[in-house]
Amino acid sequence: MAAQEEQARRTRANVDDLAAYFSAQQRADAVDDWLKEKVQVLSGQAAQRRLKQRRQGGAALRSMKDRGESLREIARMAGIGEKAVRELIRLAERDRGDVLGSAAVNGSVDSSGGRWAASDAAVEGEVGMRGAAG
Repeated sequence: MAAQEEQARRTRANVDDLAAYFSAQQRADAVDDWLKEKVQVLSGQAAQRRLKQRRQGGAALRSMKDRGESLREIARMAGIGEKAVRELIRLAERDRGDVLGSAAVNGSVDSSGGRWAASDAAVEGEVGMRGAAG
């Protein structure tokens, strides 16, 4: 009889411990899901911040071009390829077009027909502020 009671006690303790284990495991899995969501949100915020900085950099390069510097010279001074210079400038111009959007719609600003040569995704993936070849 004592052996049966001991076995029953061990079985109850094992059931309790397994319940605690599965509960903890479920909470740990929930942490992984929570982390994935946070990383996704932060990745989106980082992409927006990065894009903003690239647009500002493109605006600075555009200013150099407006002062008469060639794309080749701008690229040399910035330490990036000419293709990267062109894409960053286009990105900045697109940003300017967004700011001037209502004027462009009513025809008072030529926005090259609304076509942009470099998409955010293309610039995001191919152009860094330093070291991009092109």
